[in-house]
Amino acid sequence: MARIIRLDRRRFLSQSVLAGAAIGLAPGLPGRAIRLPALSALPPFAPAPQDPDAAVFAVARKRFLFPDTVTYCNTGTLGASPRDVVDAMNQGVERLEHDLPDWPYFQADGEPLTGYQQLLDARTRLGTLVGAAPEEIAITLNATMGMNFLANGLDLAAGDEVLTTDQEHSGGIGGWRLRARRHGVVVKELPLLPALEKGPDGVVKLFADAMTPRTKVVMFSHITSGLGILMPAKELCDLAHAHGALAIIDGAQVVGQRRLNVKEIGCDGYVASPHKWLLAPKGTGVLYIKRDVQPRFWVTLASSHLVDDETGAFRFMQYGTGSVPVVDGLMAALKFMEAIGIDRIERWDLMLANRLRDGLAQIGNARLVSPADRRLASAITTFAVTGITGRQLQDALWAKKIRVRAQGQTVDRPVRLSAHLYVSPADIDRVLDVVAALKP
Repeated sequence: MARIIRLDRRRFLSQSVLAGAAIGLAPGLPGRAIRLPALSALPPFAPAPQDPDAAVFAVARKRFLFPDTVTYCNTGTLGASPRDVVDAMNQGVERLEHDLPDWPYFQADGEPLTGYQQLLDARTRLGTLVGAAPEEIAITLNATMGMNFLANGLDLAAGDEVLTTDQEHSGGIGGWRLRARRHGVVVKELPLLPALEKGPDGVVKLFADAMTPRTKVVMFSHITSGLGILMPAKELCDLAHAHGALAIIDGAQVVGQRRLNVKEIGCDGYVASPHKWLLAPKGTGVLYIKRDVQPRFWVTLASSHLVDDETGAFRFMQYGTGSVPVVDGLMAALKFMEAIGIDRIERWDLMLANRLRDGLAQIGNARLVSPADRRLASAITTFAVTGITGRQLQDALWAKKIRVRAQGQTVDRPVRLSAHLYVSPADIDRVLDVVAALKP
């Protein structure tokens, strides 16, 4: 059945800049209308460093559009954007359409479309977020796009090797698999799970043992998508460089969840999807390429700046017409997250994950699938219930309006729970109550 969205048209037209009184049907609650508060109706969001975490996140939770009866734990797929981001995009759309005829197209910067202008202000702010210079940052649509730019832009010959793991997201590994099919590149997908038994050192040894003189690239997820494994990123980058290889990281699950400094890690390339943990608009991506390795990468989506090395990573933004309001929303997401502080967010998310892990350990028929070693833990926890399929567990939790993501429909394919800033300790306790009540 089609979902019906009802809008108060007069108020929408008069206050769309504030996205004032749009009325819609809550997802999963057919026929139940909810009124979304205007941003101007919400108190200013400027938490102080000394404010208690619980109080900060309780206030932050009120800025999200999904009902307060819903617990959203699927940030690993898509983050929920706060009202601040939604309003920035709405205002950006109105401004663009109002000013569209005024732009004379004498220069690219400031024109009403992305893909041609350098967006230096936005790239500078994103660079500050990840510890990079603006000329090392390109704004893309998602991590998959960024990783494909890297995989397909690097000169590799038949027999050259790429070391990675068997736990990579399809968007991260796909470009390298394509190089294997097209050009004979050898992609070694190392079995990661057995190595986890020896902690971070076991992961590094796994890669070290697989190194050969033909190894040209080491590529891995900073945090794996399926099991939330926090990889020893700096150590793997050091290992790659010691063997003359490039170190490239899929960070789709990191930006907005944990502190990140690409210079401290030492990677050559890093891709991210801010529409997950940074809570940015859907369809936003960040690509970092270390300045001194940029000449080694061809652009594979080419326009006017295809060979312009002087502008740095800008030549990897030449994807044609794009949406300026999406970038407005991305900047609003940055402002929202900066107000909270990434240290506070990381602390809160890990507290929630540890609370979940501790609770699952007390339930006899529950089984942690993510690594038990907390040096490898993140805000993503994947777990199972004996005799219950992932889909059944997902449905049981959704019956209590708790959204997680099933990893499959068999008993050995569990659910993934992403605990982010709009989740509370009480929400985790509700998850545990549902799990404890399940019988195979």
